Amino acid sequence: MSVPYHRLPRIDARWRWWRPLVALAFLAGWYLVSQVVITVAYFIPVAAARGESGVFDLLHDLQSGALDPTDPLVLSLSLVSLVVLLPGILLAVKVARLGPGAILTSTRFRVRWAWTAWCVLPTLVIAAIMFVVQTGLFWDGGMITTDGGFAWNHAAIGQSTVSLGTLTLTIVLVVLLVPFQGAAEEFIFRGFLMQTIASWIPRRAGTIIAVAVSTVVFALLHIPNGYNVWGILDVGSFGLIAAIIVLRSGGLEATVLQHAFNNIMIFVLQAPGWSGIDLTSSDANGTPIGWLVTLGTSLAFWGMVELLAWWRGLDRTFAGAAAPRFRGKPPVWAGGRRWFGPAGSGWVSTSPREPAVDSAVGVAGRP
Repeated sequence: MSVPYHRLPRIDARWRWWRPLVALAFLAGWYLVSQVVITVAYFIPVAAARGESGVFDLLHDLQSGALDPTDPLVLSLSLVSLVVLLPGILLAVKVARLGPGAILTSTRFRVRWAWTAWCVLPTLVIAAIMFVVQTGLFWDGGMITTDGGFAWNHAAIGQSTVSLGTLTLTIVLVVLLVPFQGAAEEFIFRGFLMQTIASWIPRRAGTIIAVAVSTVVFALLHIPNGYNVWGILDVGSFGLIAAIIVLRSGGLEATVLQHAFNNIMIFVLQAPGWSGIDLTSSDANGTPIGWLVTLGTSLAFWGMVELLAWWRGLDRTFAGAAAPRFRGKPPVWAGGRRWFGPAGSGWVSTSPREPAVDSAVGVAGRP
């Protein structure tokens, strides 16, 4: 027997339906406290350096929703407020006794470093494709031109509106923080949320609902960032394919890489603040073509990861069995039947027509 990634919490006999809610409550508290600490850490120096007007300006920038890659202060504050969710969710899982924090990482309860290294290959291929698409390398009016040599197309994008020092600082912040920001979102949406729902709802229905809920929630939470309809569809398509990749590969390694590289490229290309590009317009948030590109590249990434997993003989499941959800005799209200237990059924059976179940490991035992 084996247990897929999204059912990993059920291999622990201590699992109960309410434990994920404890983890969620802890994460919510962690997030609120961390935001207070981060706010104080940022606003006190701003107030000291810029006065009251500086504080109100920073508040206005944050309330506008969209991340501003041309402002290192706003960008770092926004990213750090998401990065803190990574240790938060790992601690939440331990506090709620859902297992070690690494239960969210893979079916090996750790980062599969060799597999991660292989996943860099499709990640770089998709990153190269996205660079070509986002810069418009092979068509007129793009960000890069090859007329007279390889260079930025200032006739189309204008000049940079930030200083070299600001640009350098922004790129450093992006490279340092965005991988953890992407990992935090993957651990919460493709990890904790999918494992929780699939543990509550057994069999194939649980898998489908887990993927659907994680995708919808992930997309809807981007609305405050000012995304339009096409932007939400874009994010939703990314999240949907990422969820499938996690289920098919048995871990988060591939999607963390994909998420991190995707966001790094977006922020780095926007960091100069090209004067000819309006980053606040709705068109900048999403277009039908942009959505199709994201869908196509996500599918291509999935295909390459699937091929690599097959070629490498990746073990995608945990070699064990789910523990029973309940123990003891089936209650009267259950009609004397087993119900929702190990890999689908639950209580130890006392019916002579059904095999007994070893409550310790959740597998059929000898009568």
